[in-house]
Amino acid sequence: MCPYGNDVLDVMPGFDENSLSGLTGYGNEVGQTQTITLYDADLDNNNFAGKTFAIQFTSKHNETFATQPISWDLDDTVFAGYIENALKKLPNKVIDDVDVEVDSTSSAAGVIIDVTFTGASVQGKQHKLELLVDPCEAGCTPSITGLTNLRTYSDTTLSTVEITTPGSHQSFECGRRGTCNRDSGVCQCYEGFTGDTCGVLSALA
Repeated sequence: MCPYGNDVLDVMPGFDENSLSGLTGYGNEVGQTQTITLYDADLDNNNFAGKTFAIQFTSKHNETFATQPISWDLDDTVFAGYIENALKKLPNKVIDDVDVEVDSTSSAAGVIIDVTFTGASVQGKQHKLELLVDPCEAGCTPSITGLTNLRTYSDTTLSTVEITTPGSHQSFECGRRGTCNRDSGVCQCYEGFTGDTCGVLSALA
Protein backbone atom coordinates (compact mmCIF):
# COMPACT_ATOMS: atom_id res chain seq x y z
CA MET A 1 0.00 0.00 0.00
CA CYS A 2 1.35 3.38 -1.02
CA PRO A 3 1.66 6.55 1.04
CA TYR A 4 -0.86 9.37 0.97
CA GLY A 5 0.01 13.02 0.46
CA ASN A 6 -1.18 16.39 -0.75
CA ASP A 7 -1.84 17.10 -4.42
CA VAL A 8 0.98 19.53 -5.12
CA LEU A 9 -1.17 21.34 -7.70
CA ASP A 10 -4.02 21.98 -5.27
CA VAL A 11 -4.23 25.62 -4.23
CA MET A 12 -6.18 26.53 -1.11
CA PRO A 13 -8.32 29.70 -1.05
CA GLY A 14 -6.23 32.66 0.10
CA PHE A 15 -2.95 30.86 -0.57
CA ASP A 16 0.14 33.06 -0.18
CA GLU A 17 3.32 31.34 -1.26
CA ASN A 18 5.46 34.11 0.23
CA SER A 19 3.97 33.87 3.71
CA LEU A 20 6.16 32.59 6.54
CA SER A 21 3.21 31.74 8.80
CA GLY A 22 2.74 28.13 7.73
CA LEU A 23 4.84 25.03 7.07
CA THR A 24 8.33 25.66 5.71
CA GLY A 25 8.11 25.81 1.93
CA TYR A 26 4.29 25.82 1.91
CA GLY A 27 3.56 29.54 2.36
CA ASN A 28 0.60 29.97 4.70
CA GLU A 29 -0.53 26.33 4.50
CA VAL A 30 -0.54 24.59 7.88
CA GLY A 31 -0.41 21.00 9.07
CA GLN A 32 -3.02 19.36 11.27
CA THR A 33 -2.45 19.86 15.00
CA GLN A 34 -3.84 17.55 17.65
CA THR A 35 -3.82 18.71 21.25
CA ILE A 36 -3.53 16.15 24.04
CA THR A 37 -4.51 17.42 27.50
CA LEU A 38 -3.74 15.24 30.52
CA TYR A 39 -4.88 15.90 34.09
CA ASP A 40 -3.37 14.38 37.20
CA ALA A 41 -5.95 13.17 39.73
CA ASP A 42 -4.58 15.63 42.29
CA LEU A 43 -3.92 18.36 39.72
CA ASP A 44 -0.19 18.06 40.39
CA ASN A 45 1.82 17.59 37.18
CA ASN A 46 4.84 16.39 39.15
CA ASN A 47 2.99 13.12 39.77
CA PHE A 48 3.62 12.14 36.13
CA ALA A 49 7.39 12.00 36.70
CA GLY A 50 9.03 8.69 35.78
CA LYS A 51 5.91 7.07 34.39
CA THR A 52 5.84 5.52 30.90
CA PHE A 53 3.11 5.35 28.28
CA ALA A 54 2.74 4.92 24.52
CA ILE A 55 0.86 6.54 21.65
CA GLN A 56 -1.06 4.64 18.98
CA PHE A 57 -1.31 6.04 15.45
CA THR A 58 -3.81 4.85 12.84
CA SER A 59 -2.73 5.30 9.23
CA LYS A 60 -4.85 6.14 6.19
CA HIS A 61 -4.96 2.38 5.52
CA ASN A 62 -6.42 1.85 9.01
CA GLU A 63 -3.25 0.13 10.18
CA THR A 64 -2.41 0.78 13.83
CA PHE A 65 1.10 1.39 15.13
CA ALA A 66 2.09 1.79 18.78
CA THR A 67 5.20 3.74 19.73
CA GLN A 68 7.97 2.46 21.92
CA PRO A 69 7.51 3.30 25.60
CA ILE A 70 7.74 7.06 26.21
CA SER A 71 9.28 8.07 29.53
CA TRP A 72 7.77 11.11 31.23
CA ASP A 73 10.23 13.93 31.88
CA LEU A 74 9.35 17.05 33.87
CA ASP A 75 11.43 19.18 31.48
CA ASP A 76 8.93 20.15 28.77
CA THR A 77 11.52 20.44 25.99
CA VAL A 78 13.09 17.06 26.79
CA PHE A 79 9.67 15.42 27.08
CA ALA A 80 8.54 16.88 23.75
CA GLY A 81 11.68 15.42 22.16
CA TYR A 82 10.90 11.97 23.55
CA ILE A 83 7.38 12.06 22.08
CA GLU A 84 8.57 13.40 18.72
CA ASN A 85 11.28 10.76 18.36
CA ALA A 86 8.90 7.95 19.31
CA LEU A 87 6.38 9.01 16.65
CA LYS A 88 9.06 9.35 13.97
CA LYS A 89 10.38 5.85 14.74
CA LEU A 90 7.09 4.15 13.86
CA PRO A 91 7.53 1.53 11.09
CA ASN A 92 7.38 2.27 7.36
CA LYS A 93 7.77 6.03 7.90
CA VAL A 94 4.04 6.29 8.57
CA ILE A 95 4.90 9.56 10.31
CA ASP A 96 7.84 11.01 8.41
CA ASP A 97 7.90 14.30 10.29
CA VAL A 98 6.10 15.84 13.25
CA ASP A 99 6.59 18.74 15.66
CA VAL A 100 5.72 18.40 19.35
CA GLU A 101 5.37 21.11 22.00
CA VAL A 102 4.63 20.52 25.69
CA ASP A 103 3.34 22.97 28.30
CA SER A 104 3.10 21.77 31.90
CA THR A 105 3.50 25.12 33.62
CA SER A 106 0.03 25.06 35.19
CA SER A 107 -1.09 21.94 37.05
CA ALA A 108 -4.65 23.26 37.10
CA ALA A 109 -4.62 23.43 33.28
CA GLY A 110 -3.09 19.95 32.97
CA VAL A 111 -0.24 18.96 30.68
CA ILE A 112 -0.85 20.26 27.16
CA ILE A 113 0.86 18.38 24.32
CA ASP A 114 0.53 19.84 20.79
CA VAL A 115 1.37 17.40 17.98
CA THR A 116 1.60 18.99 14.52
CA PHE A 117 1.93 16.72 11.48
CA THR A 118 4.49 18.34 9.19
CA GLY A 119 5.69 15.48 6.98
CA ALA A 120 4.73 14.73 3.38
CA SER A 121 3.14 11.39 4.31
CA VAL A 122 0.91 12.89 7.03
CA GLN A 123 -0.61 15.80 5.16
CA GLY A 124 -4.36 16.32 5.37
CA LYS A 125 -6.77 14.77 7.83
CA GLN A 126 -5.40 12.22 10.28
CA HIS A 127 -7.10 9.87 12.71
CA LYS A 128 -6.97 11.04 16.30
CA LEU A 129 -3.99 9.78 18.25
CA GLU A 130 -4.76 7.29 21.00
CA LEU A 131 -2.88 7.20 24.27
CA LEU A 132 -2.02 3.83 25.79
CA VAL A 133 -2.12 4.63 29.50
CA ASP A 134 -3.02 1.34 31.20
CA PRO A 135 -0.20 -0.66 32.79
CA CYS A 136 1.32 -3.19 30.39
CA GLU A 137 3.92 -5.25 32.20
CA ALA A 138 5.47 -8.74 31.95
CA GLY A 139 4.75 -10.34 28.57
CA CYS A 140 2.92 -7.26 27.31
CA THR A 141 3.94 -4.90 24.47
CA PRO A 142 4.78 -2.09 24.70
CA SER A 143 5.93 -2.56 28.27
CA ILE A 144 4.76 0.53 30.18
CA THR A 145 3.93 1.51 33.74
CA GLY A 146 0.90 3.44 32.47
CA LEU A 147 -0.39 6.80 33.64
CA THR A 148 -2.13 5.43 36.69
CA ASN A 149 -2.42 8.92 38.18
CA LEU A 150 -4.79 10.25 35.50
CA ARG A 151 -8.00 11.87 36.69
CA THR A 152 -10.88 9.50 35.89
CA TYR A 153 -13.84 11.55 37.03
CA SER A 154 -14.55 15.26 36.66
CA ASP A 155 -17.13 17.52 35.08
CA THR A 156 -14.53 19.76 33.46
CA THR A 157 -10.99 18.36 33.69
CA LEU A 158 -10.93 14.97 31.98
CA SER A 159 -8.05 14.16 29.66
CA THR A 160 -8.78 14.63 25.95
CA VAL A 161 -7.33 14.45 22.44
CA GLU A 162 -8.73 17.15 20.17
CA ILE A 163 -8.02 18.34 16.62
CA THR A 164 -7.27 22.00 17.24
CA THR A 165 -6.00 22.90 13.75
CA PRO A 166 -7.64 21.00 10.84
CA GLY A 167 -4.75 21.62 8.43
CA SER A 168 -4.78 23.06 4.92
CA HIS A 169 -3.76 20.05 2.86
CA GLN A 170 -5.72 17.28 1.20
CA SER A 171 -4.62 13.66 1.28
CA PHE A 172 -4.61 11.32 -1.70
CA GLU A 173 -2.83 8.11 -2.56
CA CYS A 174 0.43 9.11 -4.25
CA GLY A 175 -0.73 12.70 -4.02
CA ARG A 176 -3.05 12.10 -6.98
CA ARG A 177 0.04 12.60 -9.16
CA GLY A 178 1.12 9.00 -9.57
CA THR A 179 -0.02 5.39 -9.50
CA CYS A 180 0.60 2.89 -6.75
CA ASN A 181 2.68 -0.22 -7.39
CA ARG A 182 0.70 -2.65 -5.21
CA ASP A 183 3.55 -5.17 -5.17
CA SER A 184 6.23 -2.80 -3.89
CA GLY A 185 4.07 -0.19 -2.14
CA VAL A 186 5.98 2.53 -3.98
CA CYS A 187 4.37 5.40 -5.89
CA GLN A 188 5.22 5.61 -9.58
CA CYS A 189 4.98 9.34 -10.19
CA TYR A 190 3.75 10.90 -13.38
CA GLU A 191 6.21 12.83 -15.52
CA GLY A 192 7.21 16.05 -13.83
CA PHE A 193 6.54 14.83 -10.28
CA THR A 194 8.75 13.10 -7.74
CA GLY A 195 9.02 12.22 -4.04
CA ASP A 196 7.58 9.43 -1.89
CA THR A 197 4.06 10.82 -2.37
CA CYS A 198 4.71 12.50 -5.75
CA GLY A 199 4.38 15.79 -3.92
CA VAL A 200 7.41 17.52 -5.47
CA LEU A 201 7.02 19.33 -8.78
CA SER A 202 10.26 18.62 -10.62
CA ALA A 203 9.26 20.06 -14.01
CA LEU A 204 6.23 21.32 -15.84
CA ALA A 205 4.55 18.18 -17.23
